[in-house]
Amino acid sequence: MRVLLGSFPAVTVLGGGVLVQVRSLAEELGNLGVEAELFDPWKPYRLSDYDLFHLFGAHVGTYHLGRAVATLGMKLVLSPVFYSRHPAQRVRSMVAVAGRLRKRGGVWTEHMFCKELCDMATLVMPNTSEEADMVRQAFGVGAERVKILPNGVSARFAEAVPDEFVTRYGLRDFLLYVGHIGWGRKNVLPMLRAVERIGCRTVLIGEMLNNDYGRQCRTIIERNESIIHIPPLEPNSPLLASAYAACDTLVLPSFYETPGLAALEAGLAGAKVCITRYGGTRDYFAELATYLDPRSEESIRNAVSASLARPKDPVLRNRIRERYLWGTAAGVLHQAYLQVSANAHTSDRR
Repeated sequence: MRVLLGSFPAVTVLGGGVLVQVRSLAEELGNLGVEAELFDPWKPYRLSDYDLFHLFGAHVGTYHLGRAVATLGMKLVLSPVFYSRHPAQRVRSMVAVAGRLRKRGGVWTEHMFCKELCDMATLVMPNTSEEADMVRQAFGVGAERVKILPNGVSARFAEAVPDEFVTRYGLRDFLLYVGHIGWGRKNVLPMLRAVERIGCRTVLIGEMLNNDYGRQCRTIIERNESIIHIPPLEPNSPLLASAYAACDTLVLPSFYETPGLAALEAGLAGAKVCITRYGGTRDYFAELATYLDPRSEESIRNAVSASLARPKDPVLRNRIRERYLWGTAAGVLHQAYLQVSANAHTSDRR
């Protein structure tokens, strides 16, 4: 079986969870005998050489690629990576209004891009049960075309030890954040204000964006000796794995996560997890994480304090190892691909 995996053009520039997901799944699919190729927009393709195209992300950045693939008759598998805090019925109404506006004057919305890509897809593979419910109820995707593809984590994080990070930075048992610093969705600014009040040692690893939000974050970091910023580390960096093992708690205060690969990596390395309640995070962490409301600085402060006060427990680590390694996710994906391919061949015979 030959498949193409693609996403939005800036994915390799911005990095983040989607890039790690695509590359990790491609590698694990190869171990299962699937020839999984990362789509190159500069390479000429004969699409008939491939069984299907798997698109990650459903928004303006991926719409034209998905539409081109589907229009040319290739089977499209879609992982939307979509979340909305609006209830499904409201999203459904918003899509209906946007559809009417589009016909009148070419008005588009992010919900419309996602809806249309879902309509084009042979199979829609959300990361969480919340996302699955949303695409079914808000976009009208039939249950027979929806299958959850869990996000995953590399098994190597289970072997992480704190020594390298402790030796280099002299820090242990700190609060850790890993991700971009400056995107509003990541919600780092109220987290920084919260940890300033708590007074806990905090480490942030990630790109500091050159925008107003990023500069506000930088101001807090530079005035507080208890907060340390480390430039971004590659996903396969031993120092990153060591940071997870050395920290007490990994915090993701985002407005939503689906579910946040850094949280899975840190949890497998033995850290406690303090994370947003939005985006389907409970699917992965159940009652084994401390949840926060990203809209409330007080909630962030209380959740961080509660997590730091709890002892470490291996139950979360074991749960992630048993359920959410990339090899497990690739097995689910392989079976889905086989089903899509079998259905296509059945349809062709008819």
